[in-house]
Amino acid sequence: MNFRIGLSAFLLASSALPAFALTGESAQASSRHVLNFDDVELSSLIADVSIVTGYTFIVHPDVRGKRVTVTSSSPLTKEGVFDVFLSTLRVHGFTAIPAGKDTYRIIPEQSGVSEAGTRSTGANSLVTEIIHLNNFNALEAAQMVKPLVDAQGQVIANPRSNTLVVVDYASNIPRIRQLVAGIDKDRTRTETISLRNIPSGEMQSILMALEKPGGEDSYATNFQAIASQSGNSIVIRGDNLMVERAMKVVNQLDATDRVEDTLRVIPLKNADAADIVPILEKVAGAMAFRRGEAGGEVTPSTIAFHASTNSLVINAPGETLLTLERVIQDLDKRRAQVLVEAIIVEMSDDTARELGLQFLLSGTGNSSVPFVSTNYSRSAPNLLALAGALSGDTPFNSGDTNPFASAAVTSLLGLSGISAGIGGQDGNTLFGAILTAVESDKNSRVLSKPFNMTLDNGTSSLLVGQEVPIITGTVLGADNTNPYQTVDRKEIGVRLDVTPRISSDDAVRLEINQEVSSIDGAISTATSDLVFNKRQITTDVLADSGEIIVIGGLIQQSDTIANEKVPILGDMPVAGRLFRSEGKATKRTNLMVFIRPTVIRDRQSAREATSRSYRFVRAEELWNDKKSNVNSLDAFVSEVLGSPPPK
Repeated sequence: MNFRIGLSAFLLASSALPAFALTGESAQASSRHVLNFDDVELSSLIADVSIVTGYTFIVHPDVRGKRVTVTSSSPLTKEGVFDVFLSTLRVHGFTAIPAGKDTYRIIPEQSGVSEAGTRSTGANSLVTEIIHLNNFNALEAAQMVKPLVDAQGQVIANPRSNTLVVVDYASNIPRIRQLVAGIDKDRTRTETISLRNIPSGEMQSILMALEKPGGEDSYATNFQAIASQSGNSIVIRGDNLMVERAMKVVNQLDATDRVEDTLRVIPLKNADAADIVPILEKVAGAMAFRRGEAGGEVTPSTIAFHASTNSLVINAPGETLLTLERVIQDLDKRRAQVLVEAIIVEMSDDTARELGLQFLLSGTGNSSVPFVSTNYSRSAPNLLALAGALSGDTPFNSGDTNPFASAAVTSLLGLSGISAGIGGQDGNTLFGAILTAVESDKNSRVLSKPFNMTLDNGTSSLLVGQEVPIITGTVLGADNTNPYQTVDRKEIGVRLDVTPRISSDDAVRLEINQEVSSIDGAISTATSDLVFNKRQITTDVLADSGEIIVIGGLIQQSDTIANEKVPILGDMPVAGRLFRSEGKATKRTNLMVFIRPTVIRDRQSAREATSRSYRFVRAEELWNDKKSNVNSLDAFVSEVLGSPPPK
């Protein structure tokens, strides 16, 4: 016996009593329900569904005031009640979003689209579906699918992965998948055509030139023509209509026999015509030799070049001409470039200490005072020269001129550090003592970055420096008259010579000659001959594009200790310091050379390399001239070159 019992757990503003009709002998034992809601508030329906299903609902404020009518004539299970509930929410612009175990949030559809999950909880739940396309363009597919999606749904195309992201009700997703599967079919056709008279590269250029989107008689943008140089064939790919039209063009163009057409003028784009002529002559000669061995007619080939237009002029039999055109096409390709950047780091630390004591005691004239003196080669000034300059009683005086005076002045000019002494003449006794002490510490840090760009297999040379004159000889004329000197010039500075060779995997083999030279100074004060510092590396290395590697270096430290003393007296414990001169020097050098090759294959890569160097120079100028808001480098480039500076 069926009976109806109204259940209501939560009412917000209802004037009519919502009810679920339960079937069975008792409400507690019932598992099927008959819905009977006539113009009740949606919040009341939510409360009763919560009691039947056991789910917890978190209700959005916009739900208040919405009224619904739901009626069912046949009993429904718990799952059926929840599905009807979701349909009711959908009709009134709401959706239920899972918020945990047995918990849902009732929110407007506009908000639910951005929170849709990937798992479906029913036909009327919002879900997110990712559809992969293999043959059709995702952007075009999105335009076709958009009208089928619910008004609140979304379709997003990802061109990089060629996928569609669809947010819609679960009941509509199968229809969308079916539509996408229908359009995502490979309808292209591929044909390979062997050519007899026209080179495949030339045929490829003709077919691709016909690709003009927008015209009714033009090829579509998904048409492809690929030349096979080895078999002189062309591969055509596109839909059936495009392939048929392309095959018709190919057959018509390739039907003309070019045996009688033996003359060609071929302008080159990248290669040097003078370098290619010897190669073509050898190829033509080999083909003529094979024809002669086979008993065929041997017709000589004539190959020349026109330097002004960098063009080849070829007169050869048809078969030879076709082969030569294929060889030219392979050789006349755009060569990659290599930007070679070297970083030279040199750091040195030189320290030195000198301590010496010299004394002199001597008699002059008829004095019986003995001569006693200490003199060390590493000490300055020269005490003997000073004594001779002070004393006018020397056997070397000539008139009023004392030859020791100039030596004493030179000795004093060479002083460094501190010198303290005492000296004089007491009657016929000449005496003097000088203490010299010096300590030096010199640090240097030299950084340089020579770089140059050259073609693959080309040699590039960079020199930044000076040409220093060096006297190589002196010649006197008869009777020692009309003297003149022969002079040679030596290049001093930073030099970088590089020959790069690029492999197929962008590894670069570099033949490098790196040299850094400078003038160290004169050998001595008595001669003008110069001493040069030179650091040179000549090597072959292999590096990946953009990789920094070390190609050479030197870490060197030298310690020099020089002691001069008077025998026996210099070894005394304390007083020995008066009879010796001590010097210690330490020199440490750290030199490293790094190099980085960068392969430049296209215009964009060249532009990026140029912009990087230009921005560095521009930033330095802005840093040095902080007061000016106008960059003079940009203005100079714009005025002189008439184009905007690199960015």
